[in-house]
Parts: sequence; structure tokens; C-alpha cells
Amino acid sequence: MKRCIHILLVLFCSSFLSAQKGIEPSKLKQFNITVNFDDYTVKTQMLSQPKDISTDNDKTYMWYASQKLVETRGGYDGKLIHGTYRSFYLNNQLREQGEMRYGLKDKTWKYWYSDGKLKEVICWKKGLKNGTYLLYNDYGQLMAKSKFKNDKLHGTFYTYGPNGVIIEKKRYKHGEEYLKKKLFGGKKLFRLRSSKTKVSDGQSSDSQETKARKKGLNRKFLKRKSSKEKKTQQEDLKNKTVTS
Repeated sequence: MKRCIHILLVLFCSSFLSAQKGIEPSKLKQFNITVNFDDYTVKTQMLSQPKDISTDNDKTYMWYASQKLVETRGGYDGKLIHGTYRSFYLNNQLREQGEMRYGLKDKTWKYWYSDGKLKEVICWKKGLKNGTYLLYNDYGQLMAKSKFKNDKLHGTFYTYGPNGVIIEKKRYKHGEEYLKKKLFGGKKLFRLRSSKTKVSDGQSSDSQETKARKKGLNRKFLKRKSSKEKKTQQEDLKNKTVTS
């Protein structure tokens, strides 16, 4: 019995050592790192070897060099952060958590207040905000909800009151607020544009909408003038008849 136990222990140790021997540090894709800041600590992973990737000027990259985490827009000069990213408050509560992919934020990221209550939820795709966005107050109540598309608000932005009821709605399209046409007396009102449109000869002219409005006003003015002149002529003719 003792001999069997001894054989099993030897086999277990051999297999364990073989598995450990099979993973060489030079072949690891990424390393775990810990970086301490004044008011929080980051635990994440970085690529074991520098990687040459094409960068985007509109994206912010996170990389590691000289025992520091650095964020740079449009480029990097170190080993890219790649893998799970977590940061903690000094009381060990989670501060933020998400995934990094070759220096860029990816998938769903969550952010917390120092007491552990959820603060924000942001969806990322290759370094740009894409998808659902949620914002909570420090009581854990939902304050705002919307969506992003390519790092810009896109869709309805809901604002909530303390009781969870929607108190405001705004529509966004590629980051610009979308204003609906207002109705007045059952008719749609259109705001005249003051901008000028370029024409082929290099000069400028009023927009089509403004020209149409001016044309309509001119017609009304000419019609009113013609009616006034006709009335004046009739009165002159009447006065001549009475005098004769």
C-alpha cells in the first residue's frame, strides 16, 4: 500500500514538473504586472515582446515602460497592455475592470465608487466607445442611459430622476443632437438658414430655401402694389367724372 502511494506521488511530481518545464518565460505571450499609484493600484497584463502594429490617430493606446503605465493618443513606445485590466482603491475595492487588446480598451468595462457601488458601464470596441452606456449616482440609482457609435453618442439619451422615472429624452446622431421639427397650428415650421452655398463661378448665393421664401414675399408685395395702384386709378377716374 505504501509502495503504491509512493509511486503515485512520483508520477504526480513528474507530470507537474514536466508541465512547469514546458512553459518557458521567453515563450509566454504576456506577463502579469502591478503598478501602484497614489490613490489606487493597477493589476494587468502586458505583451512579453514589443509588437509592431499600425496605430490610429483617433485612438488612445496604453503601454508599459520603465515600471510605469502610459497612455498616448495615436501611438506608443513600449510594451502594449494586453489582457485583463483591473484597478483597486486603497481599501481594496474594485475601481475599474475590463479587457485590453493590443493597448486598446475592448468589450464591456465597469467602473465603481470607492464604497463598491457601480458607477458606469461602457462598451468598447478596439479603443472606441461602441454600444450601451450606463451612468449611476453614488446611491446606486440609474441616472443616464444611452448608446455610442464610433466614440460618439448615437441614439436616444435618457435622463432619469431619483424615482427611476425618465425626466428627459434627447436624440443624437453621430454625436450631434437631433432636433425634431416643431408644429405650429398644424403646420410644420422650417428655420431659415443663414449660410451661403457656393456656386460654380466661385460666387455665393442664398440657399434654395431662402430664395423660395424671398420669391414668395416678392410676389405678395407686387400683388399688393398692383391692387393699390388699381384702386388709386379708379378713385382718380371717379373724381374726374364728378368734376365734369
